[in-house]
Amino acid sequence: MATARMDKRERREKLVDAALAVAEREGIPAMSVRRVAEAANVSLGLVHYCFDDREDLISAVAERIVVELEEAGRDALADVEVDLLDALRAGIRGMWAAFSASRDRQLVTYEITTHSLRQDGRHAAALDQYRIGQQAVESFLTHAADTSGHRWTRPVADLAGMTLAVIDGVCLRWLVDGDQEGALARLDGFAETLQSDAVPDDAPADAS
Repeated sequence: MATARMDKRERREKLVDAALAVAEREGIPAMSVRRVAEAANVSLGLVHYCFDDREDLISAVAERIVVELEEAGRDALADVEVDLLDALRAGIRGMWAAFSASRDRQLVTYEITTHSLRQDGRHAAALDQYRIGQQAVESFLTHAADTSGHRWTRPVADLAGMTLAVIDGVCLRWLVDGDQEGALARLDGFAETLQSDAVPDDAPADAS
């Protein structure tokens, strides 16, 4: 059974690869189960075996994109020493580098959101996308603070929500105007704002 489960997991990953390729070229509306089966050169039945329906496949695509951004941010922290601001800038810039490397892939994230919100009672993909993003940013902020010997003075969940909102806005504007330098300047400025909500671990409790 373990081998069968692993095989299904591997098939899912390959199908997500195919779905992403279709979505990047043709958009989410074109990403039908049949179109993904054709792109992956597999039977329609295999796609249905791995995913409950099209919405399940769309949610998997959204998760893949968010996880890739989180990994890029955490990888960027690996080369940072103890300065919190440097850690925040490195992590956010790492996520940004992954984001801006593929404009088409990031357009897919916004298409997923709007597609999901237009489905009556079927907002799962959009909700999953933000839930996973929230968890990823909370993990990043916790890691940045721990690595640099700091603690946050506000709930990490609140800071993560604010971070997501800012990054969303910066990314959407970049998709429109393509201003890379402007996007980086806004993200660096936000990192400074985030830093103001942290104190060193050895600071008195009232410093929080």
